[in-house]
Amino acid sequence: MNVDPTRDRERTAWWLIFGTLGLVFAFILYSYVGTIVLGLFVYYATRPIYRRLSHRVQSRSLAAGLALGALAFPGILLIAYTVFVSFRQLGELAGIDYEQYESLFGPYVRSVLGRQNPQDAVNQILSNPQQLIRYLDPRTASEVITSAGGYLGAVATGLLHVFIALVIAFYLLRDDQKLARWFSSQISGETSATHAYLMEVDTDLETIYFGNILNAFVVAIVAAITYTALDSIAPPEVGIPAAVLLGLLTGLGSLIPVVGMKIVYVPIGLYLVGRSLVTAPQSIWFPLAFLVVAAVIVDGLTEILLRPYISGRNLHVGLVLFAYILGPLLFGWYGLFLGPLLLVLFVHGARIILPDLLHGRELTPFATAADPIPDANENPDRDTTSADADDTEASETDAASEPPDEGK
Repeated sequence: MNVDPTRDRERTAWWLIFGTLGLVFAFILYSYVGTIVLGLFVYYATRPIYRRLSHRVQSRSLAAGLALGALAFPGILLIAYTVFVSFRQLGELAGIDYEQYESLFGPYVRSVLGRQNPQDAVNQILSNPQQLIRYLDPRTASEVITSAGGYLGAVATGLLHVFIALVIAFYLLRDDQKLARWFSSQISGETSATHAYLMEVDTDLETIYFGNILNAFVVAIVAAITYTALDSIAPPEVGIPAAVLLGLLTGLGSLIPVVGMKIVYVPIGLYLVGRSLVTAPQSIWFPLAFLVVAAVIVDGLTEILLRPYISGRNLHVGLVLFAYILGPLLFGWYGLFLGPLLLVLFVHGARIILPDLLHGRELTPFATAADPIPDANENPDRDTTSADADDTEASETDAASEPPDEGK
């Protein structure tokens, strides 16, 4: 059979082009891995909301925007409120008041503007800032401007990364079905092992990411209400400091499996015990009651109600714990999202792809071996093949219920 050398050279050239583009794309992923992983997290965390909205909103773009707003707006309010309460509570704990600010800055302001009344000095600064700048030491002013510029630059960079992550999530929400159909038709069919592997990864990532958001949100509300109610009946000597803020931090701590919210309410209880023993031993009942109520209501009740939504189907709880702990230690802040992602990729690869590769068999779309390190809470007699087939069928049914692509 004759081989066209021109055709071979063309194919070789295209493989070189795609290899080069692949390297460039890998470099971009490496450079912005934190932003991309954050975008994936936001996508999976908002996808259940988007799918419900898409059945009621005709425009896919509008549905995606509303879904992102449903997550972003409460998140922004939560962050703003946490910062506000933190500054206020820290000021109260430190005993800082206006008189101390006046004693610290009053003499300096008076020396600069020649005023005896600090309030008049502040009004003068606000009405004519150039006077203060004229009296400032140039080196001090330069340091202040440099520091302010550094902080503003860091804030602007952070906001830019958040914006990029939201854009990634937006287009994934709007066009994920297009991408899935293209991949199934052009790269790997729906009966292939690759398709089954990606379906498993997709399902568990949604379970982990959306489940964690749901868990943290509910735990924060329950903990804030519980701590506030307990603080209302607390003896004066052992009141709960910043009850609402500690409730929000408890919800944040619940993002770490197993240890979770205990990292917040256990130290609070120990702090109250120590404070009671030192100041009012007769009030020791309250710290003990706090620990019992927190363990039963904040930890136990939310665990029972939300566990079905926050556990990966084929993920060992211990492995998830290590993923959440080691991820930030190895990769930084985005390791909180990258760690579970890598765990899901590895576990399902070991379940579906690796056994066939090791034994030289044809790749099949089902798990051909038992789950590696099965969770003790799971049923050991679970038929993984039939379960995977059922999950794949359910996912395809859900995808078929998506509204038609309107190109909006």
